[in-house]
Amino acid sequence: MVIKMTVPEFFERYEWVCEEVEPGIWRAVFADERDEEYDLFVAQTDEWLHFAISPLTPRPKAECAISLHEKLLHLNQSLRLARLALDDEGDVALLADLPLDDLRYTHFAAALDVLTGYTRRLAGELSRVATQPGYRSPLL
Repeated sequence: MVIKMTVPEFFERYEWVCEEVEPGIWRAVFADERDEEYDLFVAQTDEWLHFAISPLTPRPKAECAISLHEKLLHLNQSLRLARLALDDEGDVALLADLPLDDLRYTHFAAALDVLTGYTRRLAGELSRVATQPGYRSPLL
């Protein structure tokens, strides 16, 4: 038997605080080793739980956009359980989705672990690519 938990209960078990910013959408905040804070949004639809860390980087300078977009496309080939995307305003987001059918806490925790891990590994370097013209990351 699968026990159905709510999104706030999942966050509480993960030992994170969340707030419902509008019906069906929750926000939590976490920091990396450089004390940069990131917003993690979780939206529940009829069949899916959608995760988004947005924005992942500052908006790119015009002269950095092509280089950043190339890096995002290249990185998407190696990411597992997550993907990088651009929204309508040009913000970079790190996304993941889980089906609600048979959703368990372990799935939720794995998604948060993957998203926070990728954020800690990629956000700083991607931010430099987005804001420093000509920057070539040795880590990406």
